[in-house]
Amino acid sequence: MKPLLFLLLLFHFSTVSTAQDLKNEYAHHFEGVATAELFMLGTFHFKDAGLDGYKPKHDVDILSAKRQQELQEVLDQIRKFKPNKIAVEWKKARQPKLDSLYNEYLAGRFELKANEIYQIGFRMGKELGHKRLYAVDAQARNFDDYTTKTAYQEKQSYFKEKLGPVRVARDEKLHNTFMGMYAAEDEQKTRVTLLEQLLSENDAEGLRISHGHYLIGDFKMNEGDDYFGADGAIWWYTRNLRIFANLLSITTPGEDRVFLLIGAGHLPILNFLARSSPDFNTNTLDDLVNQQP
Repeated sequence: MKPLLFLLLLFHFSTVSTAQDLKNEYAHHFEGVATAELFMLGTFHFKDAGLDGYKPKHDVDILSAKRQQELQEVLDQIRKFKPNKIAVEWKKARQPKLDSLYNEYLAGRFELKANEIYQIGFRMGKELGHKRLYAVDAQARNFDDYTTKTAYQEKQSYFKEKLGPVRVARDEKLHNTFMGMYAAEDEQKTRVTLLEQLLSENDAEGLRISHGHYLIGDFKMNEGDDYFGADGAIWWYTRNLRIFANLLSITTPGEDRVFLLIGAGHLPILNFLARSSPDFNTNTLDDLVNQQP
């Protein structure tokens, strides 16, 4: 081996080793601290309501025989996690409605619709003998001062002029790139199995990249103490912080195995919070698929 190559490899492995040693040193302080197991599955909406920025062009007939077979494959993977609590993207304030529908389903009086909460959450809950599901979604809180659409548009126009056409055009191109990525993912679900699609939607690198869409365009429109762009984006972060707080409120570390079913767009923030939290040990769909029988 050439001396220079040897030295580079030695430096690389010593750096990796040092980083791992530091990681282990940090973890050492928390040895013996009880944690709950958490598995968060991000999904597309089986029956899209058109509330997101990207409007899907392709539908998945989850009630068809083929898709129902694929759905059972997904449920089989989730069952490996053995959750004792299932949380869903349903407003916490509407827990009584969720309880009512789930009880009707258990009694055989509610036919499941295409929504993923029903097709995955309800079915998984019944298969595992759960008496209830947990609503953990929350209303976002806004921190901007613009009470009218006109006032917001005027401030937006001001910042566009201040940023200049080159920077505005760049962010518009970035926006179109993100939309193209969503379109490709939307089309992909017509060609692959449901499990393959969910593995793609829960890919850590894909989630990291997609979150960048929140950090362009209006987000960059700030001046002095006027954080027009940053304040305008806070609603998304407050909603996810509240969802995570709701997760914590239903969890007993050392006892629970919590499965959260939620739109994949929430995962970049929720994954960060969960991996930082001393209350949770996180699990992924990849972990379950690769788990030995």
